Amino acid sequence: MPSKLASSPVIPTQRTGAELLRRFVQAYWLRPENALWMTLRSEILSQCPLECPSIDLSCGDGVFSFLHCGGVFDPTFDVFTSIAELDRVGDEHADMFDCVADDYQPVIVSPPIDTIDVGTDIKKNMLAKARVLKLYSRLVEHDNNQPLPFENDSFQTVYCNAAYWVANIDQFLTEMARITHPNGRIILQVKLDSMRRYTLGAYQGVLGDRFLDIIDRGRSTSWPTIANRATWEARFATSGLSVETITPFITRTHAHIWDIGLRPIAPLLARMTRALTPKTRASIKREWVDLFCELLEPLCDPDVDLFAVKDEPAEVQYVLTPA
Repeated sequence: MPSKLASSPVIPTQRTGAELLRRFVQAYWLRPENALWMTLRSEILSQCPLECPSIDLSCGDGVFSFLHCGGVFDPTFDVFTSIAELDRVGDEHADMFDCVADDYQPVIVSPPIDTIDVGTDIKKNMLAKARVLKLYSRLVEHDNNQPLPFENDSFQTVYCNAAYWVANIDQFLTEMARITHPNGRIILQVKLDSMRRYTLGAYQGVLGDRFLDIIDRGRSTSWPTIANRATWEARFATSGLSVETITPFITRTHAHIWDIGLRPIAPLLARMTRALTPKTRASIKREWVDLFCELLEPLCDPDVDLFAVKDEPAEVQYVLTPA
């Protein structure tokens, strides 16, 4: 299904920090803490050109990579325009984004400057959403716990921001090394286990299990291989990978903001916005985006940390090469 192109004037595609933040806030407006994290992720990824042939492992709905590659959506579009299972998000930890409507057509003001050769994901609905963005030349349904269905040395750039979700991590890293050209690079953005110290889970004795279940909503169980830097780097060495660069980009401050954010009430906000007329929704969203851009802009720096004593980062970017 083709995407719609907006008839409004084209927004410039230069990647100023404020404009990049605004694009992510517009797309993820009911979860502004996610918009901040993804803006920081995109800023650091920009240091590494995605040389072709390229692959985006666990690409999801493609919205992050679309925005990172310079695409611009009309402000009427956001990831909450196609959601479901809102009554099962809380207690059952359902993924409200794992659905796609027949008329799902994000309005695109301008297409991405760059494209990606292959995108993979385990969820069919997310791939269906990614398909309409015209960012990927090919999309493949795949579980990263299984061997990757690509030939040796297939890609110049292998990108993944979800490796810590993969239970069979050693095989996955070895497979990434296998499909990467000898002169190519693997770009991994991974959470460190310091993240567990930057959540309210450390205060279970005071807050109780129910409080933490409402806040967490099953996310921590999706981090089966989260680890410290030493463990990640030992895994890389075992998998035949050499570390070229390490770039921290999520500080303890960013992690604490993200820990709660609007996560607990996001399904309720989504339900409320569904009840609005398009005109009222657009008006509220415009003011909402303006407000959160102002609030988040001072924090939109990979080095911002409000604590007096520095601690380990919560997420880092590794650039790896086949050994």
